[in-house]
Amino acid sequence: MLALSKQCKGPGHIDLVDLATPAPGPGEVQIAIQAAGICGTDIHIRHDTFPYVPPVVLGHEFSGRISALGDGVDDLQIGDRVMAETTAVVCGVCPYCQAGQTNNCPKRRAYGIHVNGGFAEYVSVRRPAVHDLPPEVDFVAGAMTEPLAVCVHALIERARVVAGQVVLILGPGPIGLLAAMVAKAHGANVIVAGVARDASRLALASSLGVDATVKVDQADLQEALTPWCKAQGGVDITVEASGAPPSVPAAFQCTRKGGTVVQLGLFEEPFTVDFAQIAFRELSIVGSFAHTWTSFDTALDLMARKIIDIQPLVSGVIALSEWEDAFGRAERGDGVKMLLTPPGAEVAHG
Repeated sequence: MLALSKQCKGPGHIDLVDLATPAPGPGEVQIAIQAAGICGTDIHIRHDTFPYVPPVVLGHEFSGRISALGDGVDDLQIGDRVMAETTAVVCGVCPYCQAGQTNNCPKRRAYGIHVNGGFAEYVSVRRPAVHDLPPEVDFVAGAMTEPLAVCVHALIERARVVAGQVVLILGPGPIGLLAAMVAKAHGANVIVAGVARDASRLALASSLGVDATVKVDQADLQEALTPWCKAQGGVDITVEASGAPPSVPAAFQCTRKGGTVVQLGLFEEPFTVDFAQIAFRELSIVGSFAHTWTSFDTALDLMARKIIDIQPLVSGVIALSEWEDAFGRAERGDGVKMLLTPPGAEVAHG
């Protein structure tokens, strides 16, 4: 089968290779990939700035049809439309696993990072990672379930956003925009901030229904927020989704005393921050990593009920053989979300 593999450590070293089609082992299912999304993590791995274990087939956001069943899997059928969580390995016995917090399992390993993922014609995954796609959710939306689940985990399960709160999103990338959609779906007032080169993404945010957008290199962010939170001196929740070091002090400054800062973006290098502001402002700092089973259930339900429509975020569905063009567009910010499809997929290119 055709697969996109990170062959060894170092920048680059990504190639289309011909691999044996993976047969499902006991308790596994084989999925014929229909669509797979390019994530910032894939770009970081390309540049060797995120931990991974090569050689590995990239891609952890994918959907498809079940094409084979391993021994012991009797509750699914060949042809079922599914997507899979990123979690490939968990211990199942640690306190985190027992509490349903598999994202915190110390033995957690992920598809597309440590174990072969979805930038391929087929992938075999453990049965507990598989979710059925509701009839209302197509393969493209199915491949977007994972990043949406990341934002569900951050905004609903970690920060517990509620109606009437003011939420600031720093960074209008795919995760930032999905976080904004989750917050709006729960009745929050949402402001999305970026820079001038994010103009098209900020315009998209406006079309998605956010309450305001700000270009921080052309306007004072705190001043722009005043109409929304003058009485309390800051927003209720700030979501740092850019992974840009300057946005962390901005998050501290723009969040009201007693408010919450959610760290969702990932940084490539360490940096210095005035940690004392957390004490002075009594800020709650919430880290959010990946997702849990319930995050996916909620994400799929939001899409199935048309509360969230991810289609406006899809900027290109591109053949796996054209991966370099797709990665380039994703890295340049040309659009929002790029998806790859292998040969023979049901999803049309566009």
